[in-house]
Amino acid sequence: MYKGIYVAMTGAVLRSRELDIVSNNIANVNTTGFKRSSFASRLYPLLEGIQERQQVIYDKARAMTTFTGYKIDTMQGSIKNTGNTFDLAISGEGFFAIENEKGQRFFTRNGGFTLNKDGFLMTMSGSYVLDSNNQRINIQGTEVSISPEGNLYVDNNLAAQIKVAKINNIEHVSDSLFSGEDAGIATGEVMQGSLEMSNVNPIREMIGIITALKQYESAQKMIQSFDDLAKRASTDIGRV
Repeated sequence: MYKGIYVAMTGAVLRSRELDIVSNNIANVNTTGFKRSSFASRLYPLLEGIQERQQVIYDKARAMTTFTGYKIDTMQGSIKNTGNTFDLAISGEGFFAIENEKGQRFFTRNGGFTLNKDGFLMTMSGSYVLDSNNQRINIQGTEVSISPEGNLYVDNNLAAQIKVAKINNIEHVSDSLFSGEDAGIATGEVMQGSLEMSNVNPIREMIGIITALKQYESAQKMIQSFDDLAKRASTDIGRV
């Protein structure tokens, strides 16, 4: 009976984690460069490790679930043309490499950049955009153009090459900011005057929320049912 409560409880916890992830996806449906997350789980039998297992009609009735991690969907979002000189999107694989004031390096697909008062190419949150040599990009001039290879020309002179990095072990930090291992130059092309939108499909995420809520409610009802049975059993035993 109590094993049944544990099984239902793990299912409820898993659905709760799913709701958190899907809700965050929906909250960032309009966040430039955002990548949706999904989760992974594992079923393991309560009798795992015992050679002679009890024969049951439905195996999963004797299984517990556990959250084993989440996965970031790096599929490209739609590209929106803005016409702004420092709005950049990546077509294909890769992330822009950026560095904050503390020297911490991150990655992003949000290419809504700007120039600060000293001429450094920055993100809107105040991080420096890096070139292929992991150096901060400084622009001194008037006319700026950027090729698909990321070559940045200032007044027709090559000033830098914007880094488009391939990353391994990607992890979500916040909004469209990610961490990971720099795995070299990616094959994606830079599109000047454009921004990549979030790759979240709101309809799919809403369906996910509805499904998770129903499963969460079912797990709660199962827990309540097992609890009621436990109370009745203890009462009946007391009467005997």
